Amino acid sequence: MSDQENIRKRKLKLIQSLGINPYPTNSIKINNNIKNILKNKKKLINDNKNLYIYGRIFNIRNIGKASFIDIKDYSDNKIQLYYNLNNLSTKKKNKKYFIYLFKKYLDIGDIIWIKGLLFITKMSEYTILIKNIKLLSKCLYPIPIIKKTTKKIYYQFNNIDKRYRMRYLDLILNPKIKNNFKIRFLIIKYIRNFLYKFNYIEVDTPILQKIPGGAYAKPFITYHNKFKKKIYLRISNELYLKKLIVGGFKGVFEFSRNFRNESIDKLHHPEFTILEIYIINKNYLWMMNFLQKLLIYICKKIFKTTIIKINKKIINFKKKIKIKKFYSIINKYSKLNINENTSIKTLKKICKNNKIKIKNYNKDKILDNIFNFFCKKKIKYPTYIIDYPIFMSPLAKSKTNNKKLVERFEFYINSIEIANAYTELNDPIEQYKRFKSQNKDKNIIDQDFLKALKIGLPPTVGIGIGIDRLIALLTNNLNIQEVIFFPQMK
Repeated sequence: MSDQENIRKRKLKLIQSLGINPYPTNSIKINNNIKNILKNKKKLINDNKNLYIYGRIFNIRNIGKASFIDIKDYSDNKIQLYYNLNNLSTKKKNKKYFIYLFKKYLDIGDIIWIKGLLFITKMSEYTILIKNIKLLSKCLYPIPIIKKTTKKIYYQFNNIDKRYRMRYLDLILNPKIKNNFKIRFLIIKYIRNFLYKFNYIEVDTPILQKIPGGAYAKPFITYHNKFKKKIYLRISNELYLKKLIVGGFKGVFEFSRNFRNESIDKLHHPEFTILEIYIINKNYLWMMNFLQKLLIYICKKIFKTTIIKINKKIINFKKKIKIKKFYSIINKYSKLNINENTSIKTLKKICKNNKIKIKNYNKDKILDNIFNFFCKKKIKYPTYIIDYPIFMSPLAKSKTNNKKLVERFEFYINSIEIANAYTELNDPIEQYKRFKSQNKDKNIIDQDFLKALKIGLPPTVGIGIGIDRLIALLTNNLNIQEVIFFPQMK
């Protein structure tokens, strides 16, 4: 424990010795906030009515019998408070309370409630004259106070490790970070509003699953005591949502918390949020148009424009989105000649010649690594990548004119995959063949999903949108951990 913490703990005991509860339980009267006071300051001065507000102390200046305090509340606005012992007309007991509280026991970080009147100081600063004050919460951990000069900013709370571990302090000291999370809330809110307009149903599907299905990923494994068997945290909710479409809904969606026991970096996190949407009687081409309309709607609602800045690039979501074919874009940037018939032996050789690291030798993973190596950094503006090979898309419907390719697109901005969509494979026999070619072990094939397909999945399109990545882009952050409240730390 630091010296500062010890000093604050001693102050806490002295406050309690005065009969003051530093953490009171009574409800408090609040009739305004600082943002609203500053917005309507002239009217409030003319009204001359008592204001009841609360806030966290960010600065204390004691000058003789006078005291100035700067506080900030949840609206992230600051206001100055003023108090002078000479102006105090109250009982002796209360006067003692004020003296001790102001001169000896208040600290930066304390949360206080005040009753007072708004006025303008001789320095033309709008200030609240304190008539009454209560301590709501004593701050025992000293918080850094950021000081700005014309040349430099001092005591910034900008160490990434500390910021992520102490997000509560990060939110107090860095208003921009708090604003990122306000925008996160609004993005999710407006996505919901957009989908509600079409009467699509928001649903919940299981997080604990008997089989980790719907995607390639290493799952987190736990144990169910009642069933006496291993159980998995979901890596995807896709198969459950398609079962609901079989059950008769025209459109369903879920903001799904998924878990993958894999790497952590700027684009990946062990637990993440993905939006999955499934809609009947539509295909992947229709979904391209739907996704663009959704992005336009979000941007207009939040930013009042469809033009935003992402990593120094101006993106206009109203512009026609480019469409590039998977093999064509690889060959364009690699100067190679790869197609759906290229052998795994040739792909391995390409990786070796270009020093492309591959973690396993599945053809789909190798090809994905080749695409990432040659193409991802080149895709800066909104782009749909289409015509993926069938072996990379086991749940997607094949194209009519080329059975080796599927009706699928991935959506990229700023070299980041934001969404993955395809026309859903609804042939149960074909789906079983694909599952079997991937998994020799029948025990990890979702037989219940295949049973649902046998009952009949209507023509359906599905899309998964990486919510953390989308929010990071729209808030112009290059790291998804900036928009996850409490990212996992080592």
